[in-house]
Amino acid sequence: MRAYVLPDGRLAKLAGRFVWLDVDTEKPRNAAFVERFPIDAWPTILVLDPEREQILVRWAGTATAEQIERLALDGERALTSRRATRADAALARADRLLGERKHAEAAAAYREALAAGGPSWPRGERAAEALVQSLGFAGDPAACAEAARASLPLVTSPASRARVAAQGLSCALEIEGDAGRPAVAGLEPAARRALDAKGVLADDRSWLFDVLSSARAEAGDDAGAKALAARWLAFLEGEARRAKGPLARSAFDGQRLEAARRLGHPERVLAALTASARDLPGEYVPPTNLGVLYLELGRPKDALAQAERALALAEGPRRVRVLVLKAQAEAALGERGAARATLERALQESDAFPEARRPRGYERRARKLLEQMGESSSVPRAAGQSHG
Repeated sequence: MRAYVLPDGRLAKLAGRFVWLDVDTEKPRNAAFVERFPIDAWPTILVLDPEREQILVRWAGTATAEQIERLALDGERALTSRRATRADAALARADRLLGERKHAEAAAAYREALAAGGPSWPRGERAAEALVQSLGFAGDPAACAEAARASLPLVTSPASRARVAAQGLSCALEIEGDAGRPAVAGLEPAARRALDAKGVLADDRSWLFDVLSSARAEAGDDAGAKALAARWLAFLEGEARRAKGPLARSAFDGQRLEAARRLGHPERVLAALTASARDLPGEYVPPTNLGVLYLELGRPKDALAQAERALALAEGPRRVRVLVLKAQAEAALGERGAARATLERALQESDAFPEARRPRGYERRARKLLEQMGESSSVPRAAGQSHG
């Protein structure tokens, strides 16, 4: 988004009405901001009331320049409006609740806004997409999938349809047991249509490849899953070739690694990940990705070296991710005592962070690996990459 969306001329028109701030949420110097405004997904766009320091609009995920403009103007409207319609008032309340991470309450308010606004309400599309987002954050995958299915007819822009379909299918895949199969079957066709639509951002198209490949794998269609993984990898390689500079190119590395793993040929991305680690010596992500790949390729000594390099560069909660990788490399080398000590260190560092900054996913992974090491002598699989 920084390279392709934010420089758009239509956002320059907002200069003087908004102050733009780009915050790296894992940098220690930004800890106070993250505690005040916790983030659930990356990227996240916030429109803030500067006087009361309240979130007026929260948007999780990518957005086109046109959508960012609408989000900014909706925030301005919420700040200055004195006579809002019932639908607009419900939308503003839903945005505030989402900003406070009251996801289930936010979903109810988005439903109220949609009901009050009717089919011709100009902010209905945003409210519909935000409803699906909030239900996903609320941990209700069945409701999230159903909301996505019901919202798709209300969403006309290709970018929004892609995100609703991807989020809904992702939620459907989280439904336990056979209950999720009808939801997956209902959303897969929409996700496939969105995959080839014009006007979809590269990150969202990659997300669609990710969830569609996962859906085929869950259905036992190994050939279909690998065919999608092959298309996914080819798409990402094309995006990387068009990227301007090593940093922009490296943004696709984690997704390329996951696509290559699903294809069964992780070695295909070795040259690209090695180049990123060479060209970006001050960044922690390239050696982390390369370390994950080395574990996949059965080269734990090289994986450990990359983990050590990444650990020297990582700051804040991102260190926990690298420590988990380091422990996996140590376990693969047979250094089980060192691996356990590294996992304990990861949990201790995570515990030291405020609640809003703790990397819960990697905490769970560290605890699971400790349990596995206590029960089995098998080497843990490398920590994978995921989209969004």
